[in-house]
Amino acid sequence: MTTIAGIRMRPVDVSAVSESTSIDPHAEVLRLFGEHATSLFRFCRSSLGGSNDAEDVVQDTFLKLLHHLQSGGDRSNLKSWLFTVAANACRDRVRWRLRWLPWRAELDGRTVDPVEQSLDVRRARKAFRALAPRDRLLLSLRAHGLSYREMAAAAGIQELSVGRLLARALNRWKRSLG
Repeated sequence: MTTIAGIRMRPVDVSAVSESTSIDPHAEVLRLFGEHATSLFRFCRSSLGGSNDAEDVVQDTFLKLLHHLQSGGDRSNLKSWLFTVAANACRDRVRWRLRWLPWRAELDGRTVDPVEQSLDVRRARKAFRALAPRDRLLLSLRAHGLSYREMAAAAGIQELSVGRLLARALNRWKRSLG
């Protein structure tokens, strides 16, 4: 008896099944890149509004896929996995952009005497440039509102050391001011 399901079903090749479980992760990533990179890029570009960030997210996504496959991760639905990782990365990029808006003078409502500001600002900048690179980095990160955990990750130091190093950097900067 012939049925619709019988016509469409083929016997499973056991060698193909065993091959799929031992596929080289690099080859698998290249294959998936060929199949899904364009649609993933379009998705990221529509989420982020720009192609530079979208390219970065797609590249990071496929690198994460390689690590996922090398560590023996689940291979059941890799297309969904790719889009989930890319969507999370796009969301993180958008959050990062909102946190790191550039300063614009016309939007700053604080008032300072222009003559006093120029003298003080020049002295502060000169003192800041004279600091060691790590001190400048820590002070800049704190000025941008990062937490100690984020500062530690960005500076490559232990979180418990951030407060002490930041206080020392601030003291050196204040001493050089006057």
